[in-house]
Amino acid sequence: MTVYLYNLLFSLTGSDLGIGRFKQYNSSNPSPNIGNQSCAWFQYQLAGTPGGAGDYFQQLANPLNSSQWGNPQPDSNSLQLIPGDYLALRVASPDSNVANYQARVTGVFGRGLGQTPGVGGSDLQSPLVMSTPAVVSVFPRAVVDVDGGTALDWPAPILADGSWTMWLGMVHVAPGNNANDYTLNIGASVYVNANPPASGNLFTFGHDPRMHVGTGMKKAAA
Repeated sequence: MTVYLYNLLFSLTGSDLGIGRFKQYNSSNPSPNIGNQSCAWFQYQLAGTPGGAGDYFQQLANPLNSSQWGNPQPDSNSLQLIPGDYLALRVASPDSNVANYQARVTGVFGRGLGQTPGVGGSDLQSPLVMSTPAVVSVFPRAVVDVDGGTALDWPAPILADGSWTMWLGMVHVAPGNNANDYTLNIGASVYVNANPPASGNLFTFGHDPRMHVGTGMKKAAA
């Protein structure tokens, strides 16, 4: 069992803003950590899960301990997962004005990467489930969304590290223990409630990491 954190950073300055993308993975970063490496999968370095978290979705109220996350890898390739692994998502900004940002973070699972899964493998829309810390569910979580309503109601960041962090739960396999490929299309809508840049007060960012759940996959028919 491995716990993976998908880490995304954005800024309202720089060239990435103009094309609506998160900061890109920096392969020359001499000391990568969750505070300075974006578009990266990090692994939890301790035994178990952070705080004993289980198979459910939960928005976190406290910052992650950067020293507990290591072995970053770029998202340019599909992350190899096995059932029983766990996932978390962190979106953050290093901007000095981040305390005045409010963000809605959404993720939508898509299936298929040009390959044909085994029988029943394509039936499962998401490898996660709808469980909460209080209620167990067997239904797939195809959409990851934290939204309080209008932009003024969107969640503020965890002030200690300027992040919006979600525990996503455990990875599940498709029917018949068939392998499957997924994309997770992540979008962040950011509202600046004070001291906005001259370019405006509402911005969006997007990215779509890939993941493979299980072992083996049939090649797509020619």
